[in-house]
Amino acid sequence: MKKTLILLLPLLAAFTACKSEPKRIDPYSDEAVTSAGVDYPEIREWIDKLADQMLRSGVLDSPEFGAKPIKMVCSTIENNTDLSHFPTDILVGRLKDTIANSGKVRFVTTYGSQGTDDMTRDTRELANDPLFDSSQAPPQGTASVARLSLRTQISWIRSQGTKQAQNTYEVRMFVTDVLTGEQVWGASSDPIAKKVKKGSVGW
Repeated sequence: MKKTLILLLPLLAAFTACKSEPKRIDPYSDEAVTSAGVDYPEIREWIDKLADQMLRSGVLDSPEFGAKPIKMVCSTIENNTDLSHFPTDILVGRLKDTIANSGKVRFVTTYGSQGTDDMTRDTRELANDPLFDSSQAPPQGTASVARLSLRTQISWIRSQGTKQAQNTYEVRMFVTDVLTGEQVWGASSDPIAKKVKKGSVGW
């Protein structure tokens, strides 16, 4: 009996380990999982640098774009990487928050490709609904039109060696004046490179 128990102990230990509860960790610590793709700390690094570059460039302070804060809309987010589930909502959403919280920009959410809100249009339709007080519904033609458009491109290059491979990622953002169609600002992130042994599973 004792011999059988001794033989079962490793199996019991392995079973217990598999059933261990998830552990909350600091996403910036050495405990965080590092993938062959792009991880959370790297996305935050991109956000901080690109938002800082835009705010420091002076483009959002230019008088040629009318009254402040400037109206901006989020245009296409183009994911050209091998990561089909790239978290564009975190990347672009947090960058928008940083820019908007500067007080220099207000994002128009009635149209665009990220962070839209149907409530502006839905609230106007309440004017025709007998359940609601039509005098409280906003009148037609009062929604804002953006003057600037923010577009995002996420790109990658895969380099192949004999025994190793490298994925290099970067983000490019540019702002267009929708009145003239001219690009008024643009910047690329620092590259993020991951080297893996061939056959390793990426993110």
